[in-house]
Amino acid sequence: MLAFLKRKRTAKGFGVHSPFAFSFITKVINEKLPYNAYFDIHNHLTKNNIGPKEISEIHYLSFRLVNFFHPKNILEIGSGKGINTLFLIAPSNKITCVSIETDFDKIAVAQKLQYHKKNQTEIKNAIPNCTFDAIFCNLDYKVQKSVDLVKLLIEHSHNQTFWLIMNIDKNKATKAIWRKIKIDERTRLSFDKKHFGIVILNSEYQKLNYLI
Repeated sequence: MLAFLKRKRTAKGFGVHSPFAFSFITKVINEKLPYNAYFDIHNHLTKNNIGPKEISEIHYLSFRLVNFFHPKNILEIGSGKGINTLFLIAPSNKITCVSIETDFDKIAVAQKLQYHKKNQTEIKNAIPNCTFDAIFCNLDYKVQKSVDLVKLLIEHSHNQTFWLIMNIDKNKATKAIWRKIKIDERTRLSFDKKHFGIVILNSEYQKLNYLI
């Protein structure tokens, strides 16, 4: 109950003293503006026989995060049919996105959806050996059990990288991963929205976790 009340309060920015965190919660996480890119993607998906029910708030949030932080190269772990990829690259034609997916049926759909953006997207079955400005990780994706996901994410990040971690409350395993992420000293700011979490690595920030 205490967690619920705190989440309800800070979800609107109340009690958040950091100017950055307040602005980020109210103007990015909770923003509801109807960007033109949303309609363009909706129309594109409809032409490819994908209905509006497959578009979720996570897709819109992904767009807003990229639009706010301006990452140039993005890593997407568990990209599925590639719908979210379209939202990730929509803010700028200079963005490149490496998507990790191993399901051949989903890859086939993604390749069709992204054909007109193939200069910005690449689907792989393994993460390349480099760092990224942003990482979008779906915990529904079956990462090998032997892999330390937190270590993996850190290895492919730099000080200005941010993460969006999806399905953090799916089961005990995903909840444990999210707890490990939150307590790691290298993750400076975390925003816990119950079903997903946002992490900012910038070491200039005091370590804080917000329930929103």
